[in-house]
Amino acid sequence: MADLQTTNLYAQKQREFGTRGAGLARFDEDFIDAANRAIIQMNRWANLATAVSEIATTEATVTGLDDKYEDVLSDGLSFHLLKMGRRPPKDAEALVKQFHDDFADGVASMYSDLKNISQDADDENDSIGLADVYD
Repeated sequence: MADLQTTNLYAQKQREFGTRGAGLARFDEDFIDAANRAIIQMNRWANLATAVSEIATTEATVTGLDDKYEDVLSDGLSFHLLKMGRRPPKDAEALVKQFHDDFADGVASMYSDLKNISQDADDENDSIGLADVYD
């Protein structure tokens, strides 16, 4: 699995939550905390063999998370930023459940992808095709 840079996600969340200038230091801390909470959930829910790394800065590399899952991390970030009291544009509080559901669905999809990749690798090593019988 490749790695994911958080720089674009950080800029996206600044726009999404209307954070520019004042209060930026607090938003940085909230971004890092929300990202790490989302990553912890991804590791747990997707039952990853190798854990995705947490971050310490807003311009970090999430090792072990392919950039094709950026949308999953983005939904998790939005969900956790909302839970932490960050206010997105008006009427978006109603989206908390939607962000949670999208995040959970994305992690489930990620789990399925990784499981299929693992099973395909096992099938290639099974010379007589019996791997699926014992799963």
